[in-house]
Amino acid sequence: MLTLDPTVCRESVLSECAIAEAETLQIRTALMLSLQEAIAQQGWTSEEAAKALRQTLPRMQNLINGEISRFSIEQLIQLLALTGRGVQISVVN
Repeated sequence: MLTLDPTVCRESVLSECAIAEAETLQIRTALMLSLQEAIAQQGWTSEEAAKALRQTLPRMQNLINGEISRFSIEQLIQLLALTGRGVQISVVN
């Protein structure tokens, strides 16, 4: 098993990690906002959204309240699919 000693990490590596985390957060934010928009357009209550998206009510409230740390990119994509919205992914050099 490989373990990293944080005292050995170079500043550039930490900076790259921070950039990657920021990009991931940006993607999750966009997905969550699209999902919140889809729920609003349907006019669903929290209870109706939970049922339609096969989630518990507390989980749906986490989503509606924007608790982004509780959702992965994959989970958000799956929930968007249940609303009928598609997601396109592109990689930019």
